[in-house]
Amino acid sequence: MADFYIKKIIVSGGGNEPSTLDFTEGLNIVCGPSNTGKSYIIECLDFLFGGRKIRLNHNAGYDTVKAVVQVKNSGTVTFERKLDTRKINVSSTVSGIDSGTYNIDGAKNNISDVWLTLIGIKETPSIIKNARFEKQRLGLRSFLHAMLINESNVFQTEPILVSRHDTQKTASLSALLYLMTGLSYEETSPKEEKKIRDAKKKAVVAYINSRLDQMASRVGELDNLAVADTQSLQAKAEEIIDEISETEQQIAEAIGRSRLLMKEIYDLNEQLAECNTLYNRIQALHTQYNADIKRLTFIVEGEVYKNDVPANEKCPFCDGEITEHHEHSYVEASRAEAERIRLQLKDLSETQQDIAIEQESLTEEINKLASERSGVDELINGELKPRIAMLKQMLAEYRRAIEVHNEIAVIHQFETSMKVELYEVENEEESSQTQFDIKAHFDTSIRAALDEILARLLTACKYDGFSSVYFSLRDFDVVVNGNLKDSFGKGYRAFLNTIMAVALMEYLNEHGKYALGLLIVDSPILSLKEKVSDEASDSMKAALFQYLIDNQDHGQVIIAENDIPKLDYSKANIIRFTKDDEDGRYGFLNGVR
Repeated sequence: MADFYIKKIIVSGGGNEPSTLDFTEGLNIVCGPSNTGKSYIIECLDFLFGGRKIRLNHNAGYDTVKAVVQVKNSGTVTFERKLDTRKINVSSTVSGIDSGTYNIDGAKNNISDVWLTLIGIKETPSIIKNARFEKQRLGLRSFLHAMLINESNVFQTEPILVSRHDTQKTASLSALLYLMTGLSYEETSPKEEKKIRDAKKKAVVAYINSRLDQMASRVGELDNLAVADTQSLQAKAEEIIDEISETEQQIAEAIGRSRLLMKEIYDLNEQLAECNTLYNRIQALHTQYNADIKRLTFIVEGEVYKNDVPANEKCPFCDGEITEHHEHSYVEASRAEAERIRLQLKDLSETQQDIAIEQESLTEEINKLASERSGVDELINGELKPRIAMLKQMLAEYRRAIEVHNEIAVIHQFETSMKVELYEVENEEESSQTQFDIKAHFDTSIRAALDEILARLLTACKYDGFSSVYFSLRDFDVVVNGNLKDSFGKGYRAFLNTIMAVALMEYLNEHGKYALGLLIVDSPILSLKEKVSDEASDSMKAALFQYLIDNQDHGQVIIAENDIPKLDYSKANIIRFTKDDEDGRYGFLNGVR
């Protein structure tokens, strides 16, 4: 991360009270209605970066723009420039940066070198500026468009990382590549470039041949598994599917029969249990009747033998005369009761025999049903289910054979395509003068890292319908859900250009040789500035600003915007213009309405 940030910007002159803005090293947001000077702030910074134009005029009285840059743990560098001049005065307390007057043009004493030194580039290299291998000194304005995005460029269709001027496209890419890798390729010649191209061609040919060899080996493996007639395989697979369906139907019917048998067995067991209960009760009654007969027999015998016992004529206690009592005989009554019980006992025995016969019949029926149910279960578990398993195994084998056949067909298609590509590479015509292709020097590791950062950004910023994103090295721009940026309207283009600039800032901070440490964007969400029908959704806007609030460790960010989402900005520096003399600060320039 760069060790500097813009601390203050001051516009003065004509006896006016100096107009001053204080910035912090993290997120700074200048917001307020249109025509309050927000875009002037961006123009003033561009003016101090060596820009040629600024909309301030002498009629307002202001004629001087000044910025104070704080270098951490070192000191300050102050830039001051008057209108209609091509020189910038620098006052420095930082070692390695000399105070003095610097030019905005030319190779000697150029203001660009001061800013490059702040970024960390001590010695200014030469970079390739066009396809003819011509060189130029690296300058700040070769890549300034990627770190200072004004209101007319924020929704541009062209890649935000590449200069919009055709003559500067190669130079701008060379500058970015130098920031990313530290490589300038200033010693590269057409001859050396041809060697690189030949090496790449050789590598491509070797790769294609190795892939063809791998494919041939794979086809050899698959040929042992495949059969020629795919249609017969499909027909057999369909037959097996039908047989599986039929067998599963048989299993379902067998399970239904088993359940029915189980219900019948359960009902018969209930009947048998009732018979057993009744039988046990009759058995108990039988025992009771036998006991009653014995009791009555005992009474009769007592009556019979009682007459053989002499009666007492005198009381053994008082020796008085005992009056003789005549008692009734129970013999006949007992005999009659005993006879009645014997008849009941006979009926009870007959009933007991009938119940025993029913018990035997129920037991026999239960055993028969249990045997049938056992046979049904044996059919299910011993025949039908194993058959289902075998059929599914056969079906899997047929499907595998079909997949093998299809894979062979796909491999042959790839082989044909790669052979065509190999022919084209081998027969590629070389121009008499090899041209420098700067994009060829951005390797895939750069794209992979940018892809990861872009995915993280769009996810965090809740991009509507987000599915995939990648950085196209061919177009040098972001591609979202397979769509190039030029397929979107202004609102989404402004959003994506801002995302791309933030991604570059984060990439250079995390992976680059030199980090910019500064990003300035005018109207990233186009609030109230442009009449757009496809502006980014409110949730996307809010998420973008929330992301900038939560991620301030990549460098200083200065945003100018009319209306900002309602969020907690306690961690950001908010500069608010009101366009109201009675409420807060009217605008940037004191006294200008």
